[in-house]
Amino acid sequence: MASAAQLSSTYSFIGPLLADPILAKYGNNALPLFGVAIHLDIEDLATFATDSLTDHPDDKKADIIYINESDGVACIAQGHTAQDWGKAEAPANKAADLNTAAAWLLRTPINDIPPKLRGQAELLRDGLANKTITRLIFAYAHNAFESQNVENELQAVRHLVTGLELLQNCDVEVIELGLRRIEALFLTSLGSIQVIDEIVLPAEEVISENGPGWEAYILSLSGEVLYNLYNTHGNALFSANLRDFLGARKVSGNVNNRIKETVQKTPGKFFVLNNGLTMITKKADLDDVNNVLRIHGISVVNGAQTTGAVHAAGPDHAKNISVVARIITVNSQELIPEIVAGNNTQNSIVAWDRRSNDPVQIRIKEEFKNKGLEYVHRRDNTRKPATSLFADQVGQMLCAFSGQLQTAIRAKADIFESEVTYNEVFPRTLSIGHIFLIQTLGWAYDQLKQDLKAKSSSGAMTEIEERQLRLLDYPASKQFLVFVVGALREEISGKKISQPKTFELRPEYIAANGQRAIDAWVKVLKAILPIIVQNLPAEEYQVVRSTEYTEIVAKATKGVVAGVEILHTGFEDLRALLKPVP
Repeated sequence: MASAAQLSSTYSFIGPLLADPILAKYGNNALPLFGVAIHLDIEDLATFATDSLTDHPDDKKADIIYINESDGVACIAQGHTAQDWGKAEAPANKAADLNTAAAWLLRTPINDIPPKLRGQAELLRDGLANKTITRLIFAYAHNAFESQNVENELQAVRHLVTGLELLQNCDVEVIELGLRRIEALFLTSLGSIQVIDEIVLPAEEVISENGPGWEAYILSLSGEVLYNLYNTHGNALFSANLRDFLGARKVSGNVNNRIKETVQKTPGKFFVLNNGLTMITKKADLDDVNNVLRIHGISVVNGAQTTGAVHAAGPDHAKNISVVARIITVNSQELIPEIVAGNNTQNSIVAWDRRSNDPVQIRIKEEFKNKGLEYVHRRDNTRKPATSLFADQVGQMLCAFSGQLQTAIRAKADIFESEVTYNEVFPRTLSIGHIFLIQTLGWAYDQLKQDLKAKSSSGAMTEIEERQLRLLDYPASKQFLVFVVGALREEISGKKISQPKTFELRPEYIAANGQRAIDAWVKVLKAILPIIVQNLPAEEYQVVRSTEYTEIVAKATKGVVAGVEILHTGFEDLRALLKPVP
């Protein structure tokens, strides 16, 4: 059988996977992490791996548990990386193991769940019950080819869980992430056109336009054409889009369901109620004699939800509607991301893209660039260095540090969508010294958590370290800890700091990997974490998600730290890196 290196010329994602310094440390879990992250459209692999990887002897068949209340998405994944790459199919029993994972996380009495999984189970159940989680994905990621046997097992998982009352208002998806699908997702992330067939479109009336590097045709398409395209190609039709079709569930507020109902009930209004579609293609030939437009390759870059909803309405209804379509031929691969971004300003999944032209974000990006660091304040189609700072993660930590815990945990999108919140988190005077100081605190959290996990696996943990890991294993613990550190900023720095954003690193310590600051923060966390875990007023799960409990912990820790001078030796390395307070 083949090795990963031997298949890398055929599957372009393998090279970046093998070269990724973040994933290298995770061994056989690297590919599942990569596959699930790219399916979920997650760029910050370091945070994703630290927070979501649960692969240990008592993981109850859930190698990855990802819960994002801000986006309403959760994912439970199983992974398998065989020594031989490119087998005909992966072990189907590993897909069936997701039944076990689902049973433990969704049905088992909460006190019977192993402590290492209990926090994720509580958060998942609360999210489903409160409808903050509306999309649940079961994924099986591996390095073989996709197969019918695995698909059958995944569908069995789907049928089993959709009958649970807890999931009545949730879309349940199953996905096999084998070599071909991961490659397709990787190409999608690069803005690639995957459907390369020649497609003939009726074109009796056409408007044409052109510009530098592009040519466009505007025409009216029958819903029957959309139905057939989606029926033939599925989500590959949206390969260059920011998202696939998200379903047309019949719940309040579901726009896709309203589109479907318009197709079925009032087709005569559809053309004037719908904004239409934008598609890109590699080549287009207008045949005036036969009144057709022949296109070579296609991707819907705006209108995925319209296309999917028309298909969901069924062929008999689809043929009764018409929709305006703009088809753009692009001569440059670099132009595709601009077209995608320009046609998807409504996409709430990437709320931080809305601030892509904000002067504060542009200034921050340029100042970090001058320091050899990449600050990502909008998505593009390039792989990011391991030392990249992501605006959405930065925003969460800045919120938590300044005392806005609930916004950091539950309303990440509000940071960029609300003018008031955005201006509080990213004021015009915000320095990269403060941003990088808080970012390195986040990286120190990741490092400490990884170190504790490694010590746990070796069986060498003390009781107090076990309590620390139990706290850090709970979702939202990073924001909780950043909040507490923010409350302790004066004790940690040894200076009066009335404004949190004046807590900054000296410019010379804003460097490519930030390791000196990370190491200093690790010492700080090791000094205060034993105090924190001994002053929890309730169970860890309740504490890390409650502003009231978190404030109690911060106040108690502050009192101990202020009264025990010896603890300050753990702060000395960080104090040496701090910029004097004005």
